[in-house]
Amino acid sequence: MKKIAGMLALSLLSPFANAHQMPLDEVVFQVSAKEWVSTQSALLTVNVNATLSNADLVKARSDIMDRLNKVANGEWHLTQFSRSQDSSGLEKLFVEAQARVPQASLTDIYQNAKDVSKPGATYTVTGVEFKPSLQEVQQIKTQLRERLYKQVNDEMASLNKIYTTQNYTVNRLVIVDADSPPPPEAYERKANVQVMAAMAAPGPQLAVSNELVMSAVVVAGSNRQGSGRDLPNKQ
Repeated sequence: MKKIAGMLALSLLSPFANAHQMPLDEVVFQVSAKEWVSTQSALLTVNVNATLSNADLVKARSDIMDRLNKVANGEWHLTQFSRSQDSSGLEKLFVEAQARVPQASLTDIYQNAKDVSKPGATYTVTGVEFKPSLQEVQQIKTQLRERLYKQVNDEMASLNKIYTTQNYTVNRLVIVDADSPPPPEAYERKANVQVMAAMAAPGPQLAVSNELVMSAVVVAGSNRQGSGRDLPNKQ
């Protein structure tokens, strides 16, 4: 116990320990940016209901992919594939397929689905969703983050221009995405109550109009003892 107490006393007297106990003068602020996410394509969903014999089942997948490309040419993905057997022994298939298709290819999709359907295999267009792809959204998010970083730099420059003796720097910065807010554990100190309040406020969601909003919550800190003004002059 004496050895442990001695080590604790030394750690409290060390300059490194004192550096971590230095209080920060903090300023909390938030900046936001928004941008439109545009797309020239739609997410097309087609359902396939088919009744097949065992012989037809072998070539069913290639036949389905071929007919889907006749509905609309694209990179088709089978998102659901279920198989069962009826009382007569025939195989029953249900398939849901999706592809991102350019707007120009959507003109005749309903008629094309009827044309590729045949007795025992029905193709039905069940969804045409005009929403940006993940790649399109990520491109806009990258642009928004770059704009936010510039706004933060401008705000820090203005802060240090007013408080000339403080030398504020970014102590903590969290990007708040409207459709995926950061976890609460991103903030641990009680000094960040204002930041938590800003995050708790209801933020804008990704609207049907495809407008994306992002914010940066910033904690700027100035260490008075580390600024050099309170250090004793060397003789």
